Amino acid sequence: MKTNTNMHDEEPVTCAEKRSGISRRAFLTGVAGVGAVAAVGALAGCSPQDQAPTGSGSESNSGSTSTTEPEAPAAPAQVDKTYDTDLLIIGGGGSGLACAVQAALDGTNFILIEKNSQLGGNASFVEGMFAINSKMADEQGIHVTAAEIVEDELVRGQHRQNAAFWLDLCNKSAENIDWCLEQGVEYSGTIDDYYGGLHPTFHWFKDNKAAIGYVEPMIKRVEDLDVEVHLSTAATQLIMQDGKVAGAYADGPDGTTQYNARAIVFATGGFGGNPDLIEKQGWDIEHLFVVGSPNAAGDAYTMAMAVGAKDFMPDSCQSILYNIPALPPIDFHNDSQNPVNGYFGIAAGGPVLWVNEQCQRYSRENLTDDNLVLQCIPGKQNTANYVVFDQNIFDTYFGTTDDAKKMFDDAVESDKGDTLVKADSLEDLPAAFDLDKEAFMATVDRYNELCKLGVDEDLGKSADKMVAIESGPFYIAKLGYSYFFECGGVTTDIERRVLDNNHDPIPGLYAIGNDGNMNYRHVYTINMPGTAFGNQVNSGREAAQNAKTYLAG
Repeated sequence: MKTNTNMHDEEPVTCAEKRSGISRRAFLTGVAGVGAVAAVGALAGCSPQDQAPTGSGSESNSGSTSTTEPEAPAAPAQVDKTYDTDLLIIGGGGSGLACAVQAALDGTNFILIEKNSQLGGNASFVEGMFAINSKMADEQGIHVTAAEIVEDELVRGQHRQNAAFWLDLCNKSAENIDWCLEQGVEYSGTIDDYYGGLHPTFHWFKDNKAAIGYVEPMIKRVEDLDVEVHLSTAATQLIMQDGKVAGAYADGPDGTTQYNARAIVFATGGFGGNPDLIEKQGWDIEHLFVVGSPNAAGDAYTMAMAVGAKDFMPDSCQSILYNIPALPPIDFHNDSQNPVNGYFGIAAGGPVLWVNEQCQRYSRENLTDDNLVLQCIPGKQNTANYVVFDQNIFDTYFGTTDDAKKMFDDAVESDKGDTLVKADSLEDLPAAFDLDKEAFMATVDRYNELCKLGVDEDLGKSADKMVAIESGPFYIAKLGYSYFFECGGVTTDIERRVLDNNHDPIPGLYAIGNDGNMNYRHVYTINMPGTAFGNQVNSGREAAQNAKTYLAG
């Protein structure tokens, strides 16, 4: 089905040979297992001066658009193996698996490559997926309309999202559940609002783990459909010819591999494991804890930007929570309810005081009551964020178990004042971080005044979370970030095609899952349960179907 050109006797002439007259065999003498470059890649594998234009320009993070085309990446010095295929799917996580299975069912000639040693990616940590009006939901008397989902979502995003993407997800969600069931995916049968979401749309996987309910059955399906899978193979750059996708280079077990393909789907998991790109997104990475996989390193983003894709980074959203760096990182999948450093621990806010580097109170501290991942968004504008509380607050709300108390006391001792400070008086706290003492005390005094009044007249925090900070010893901690994942980075249209700076599709290039998710703006609305993974399946299937149409054109 796919052609491995590695053993061809007749090797094509390369661009270097055209310029120098040196034969390819002479140039590669002594290199074992070197693959010839197939016809479609012969021109595409040339150095920048020989390649056709690769895009229509790149856009800076400020949003300005360049009219010059990006310089084509230089081709590798040598290629060790070459494959020919129609479609190349880069990444075998949640969306890549859906794309591969759909492409196989459609009879598309394709190869799936994955840079890890096994398929599944971050999908293994997911618990369920979004759908409305599925057969399971109907049987349980659960009914939610697309209009309810779309309006509730857009209101929370200040209508900056494109409703067409949400309507597409809603209208195809029940079909996606049916399709998954046909592939062997298993659900627990429970459908709920995932710990207080806006609607009961969360379809839990078997044993509440996608690793069991989704990943294992989908890998089996890939095997049953005889999909050609290349593991431990990381794509490094695209090959473009005449402004169209012509393939990609990758590093794998056989060395540098060239995949000649007329269409490519990015499914690399986003950039949530890459601190440099997280910093570009606007976050302080001094005390950054990457919760997700470091393999979600922005491969698709980097390759797409190199060929003139429109940058979605300024609008991309993230799942990110505050942390206190002094506290030990935890396994959020097994210990998320830890009262000290779990989802709703000290850093998450509530009955504490938040101040910035100017000692200003910048947000009501109970944002997690509305949306767990909102806690960090206001703080992004600051150069530093701090949480202030006293012993009474800790004992009442956080130090509720012996293990929790020991964890905290050990952290105070071992941190030695780097990010977590204990003092006998409030006046001693600001000096630990070179904060203005007068400004700090003015803010604390005002906060305590409001607590005693019982009404947060300044920011409207609920009365039950207004607890005065007055019972020593006292604590201040500098907040860092726990980064789970992001959604978006590469701009796509509703057909999942990657767009350039003129909003024109780059022919043959698609981005799905976290690479090309256009459903959110700035904030990941976790209170619309299961939509991120629902988009993984939906976008994966759609890209496979749309690529098939493109290839037939």
